Amino acid sequence: MNRDYLKWAALAFALVATASAEYELARAVGYNQWVAAAVPGALDVWTVRAMRQHRDVLAAVLAMIVVNALSHLVTAGLLEVSVPLVVGVSAIAPLVLYRLHAITGTDEPEADTPAVPEAAEPVQAPVQVDTPAPAPVEPPRPELHVICGGQQPFALDVPARPEPRRLDADEAKAAILQAWKDGLSLAEAAQVATRSRSYVQQVYARLDSERDSARLALVKDEVPA
Repeated sequence: MNRDYLKWAALAFALVATASAEYELARAVGYNQWVAAAVPGALDVWTVRAMRQHRDVLAAVLAMIVVNALSHLVTAGLLEVSVPLVVGVSAIAPLVLYRLHAITGTDEPEADTPAVPEAAEPVQAPVQVDTPAPAPVEPPRPELHVICGGQQPFALDVPARPEPRRLDADEAKAAILQAWKDGLSLAEAAQVATRSRSYVQQVYARLDSERDSARLALVKDEVPA
């Protein structure tokens, strides 16, 4: 408690002065002499607690002012005891109990619960896994062929067939003409002349036509007029 004695002395005298009026009001509304003393006691405890907590000070002081004013009005005959007055005085104790619980609910700090350290998990040693080295990949071996029926296989080295040179126009015509004379087929003539079969077929047809025309002219010359 603060050691400002003058302040607390003033508070004590003020509580005593107001307690008498509060007691008389409780007696006027029907409280007996013993229970009536609890009304000013409840108000005084609320006021002191509110001042120490620095909460509800204005509400506690206003409640004491109202109760004292009503008590003096009843004593002076200016206010009759009625149902609302009885209900209001009867509600003083429950309201004081509620407000004291509200302002002291967070006054005392909760006891700190000691934190229980969690059990450390055992550290497992890393397991070393031996990874097998990849097997060497052998290059593909060339297919071996047996030559002349011997038991020892030898690799047959066959050179790639070179692409034939494409003949120019005059060479191609000469090659087709020679193939026509030799009686080669269209496919063989096309391969020799490095031309398409359709082109060789056209040249063959023209040569056949020229040959037939020459034979017809020869026959006409041999027939007598």
